Amino acid sequence: MNMRLLMIVAMVTLIALALGVGVLLAAVLWPQPLAAQSNTAPVRQITVVGEGQASAPPDTASVQIGVQTEAATAREALSANNTQMRALIAKLKELGIADRDLQTSGFSIYPRYSDDGRQVIGYQVSNLVTVKIRQLAQAGTLLDQVVDVGANQISGIGFLIDDPAPLQQSARQAAIADARRRAEAMAQAAGVQLGPVLTISETISAPPVPYPMAARAQDAGSVPVQPGEQTITAQVQISFELR
Repeated sequence: MNMRLLMIVAMVTLIALALGVGVLLAAVLWPQPLAAQSNTAPVRQITVVGEGQASAPPDTASVQIGVQTEAATAREALSANNTQMRALIAKLKELGIADRDLQTSGFSIYPRYSDDGRQVIGYQVSNLVTVKIRQLAQAGTLLDQVVDVGANQISGIGFLIDDPAPLQQSARQAAIADARRRAEAMAQAAGVQLGPVLTISETISAPPVPYPMAARAQDAGSVPVQPGEQTITAQVQISFELR
């Protein structure tokens, strides 16, 4: 009986030893990857900012045109304003302005007070439309003729290029060329060479060109309009690999 027990214990011991060795061999043969073993060196790089510009005469104008009326009552002031505003819009359409280029941009009714501020002596109504003028050569004539039909508020002329995409592309190409020149100069000074582009980002801006204008006198002739030149600026930030 004792001999049989000893044999069972010996067999269990051998199995345990065999399993232990198997686990040890598995750990040796299939080691787990360790993140700490990564020896990837950081990529050497240089980051520069380049700027480019492209200019062209604008081909479109935007201007606010409106009518301001006054009367003893709000209803009278509004009625007079509506009449003059309808005549103004009809004239604008007669001059070739499409519905899509007419947008109401301001409407207000305000009471007018006596000098001591205690009594309402009348009302003032103002109605403004923003007009997009696509035939820029006709802008001066248009501004002159709308005054004849009652427009007494003209302000905020701005000039723009209706399709700026080609000009933006020219500015972008100039900015990229400028960035590469800067990077090459810096790399040469440091005794290294430029590699491929790693990252690139851009910013494109075309600030509006405001041109305040007031209504003309009746005998002033066509309004002189000077659109000048529109400039689009592009800025790029590029990172190059260094070799």
